[in-house]
Amino acid sequence: MLLQQQKETRGRERTMEAKPEEKAEFEEAEIEYVSYGGEHHLPLIMNLVDQELSEPYSIFTYRYFVYLWPQLSFLAFHKGKCVGTVVCKMGEHRNTFRGYIAMLVVIKPYRGRGIATELVTRSIRMMMESGCEEVRSHWKRK
Repeated sequence: MLLQQQKETRGRERTMEAKPEEKAEFEEAEIEYVSYGGEHHLPLIMNLVDQELSEPYSIFTYRYFVYLWPQLSFLAFHKGKCVGTVVCKMGEHRNTFRGYIAMLVVIKPYRGRGIATELVTRSIRMMMESGCEEVRSHWKRK
């Protein structure tokens, strides 16, 4: 009896794993991009990063980035729902001014449709306008 239950459970797990990720239906024009607008955006950023990235961050880490470089953080919304974010910083490094993309997240149903590209483009544009000569990042998937 126990063996049969284990086999059934494994079969359900395989079925759940094999289920393809649902894609969100939307038009590009429906995505609204906004720059970090203050404390009310912080929980949205934290929730996305905690869900999708491999490293857990403390609230102090988030505040470090968004308080010192708020102009480099952007969020993407679809019909009022936050679906993506990018968080960056910039500073001097070996006699150059360097930008750094610290966090980039787009939730799974919205991936592959250019949202991350647009978030990064907006951040890099702001870094370049601020005098950055290069931009770096480090990626880790969950």
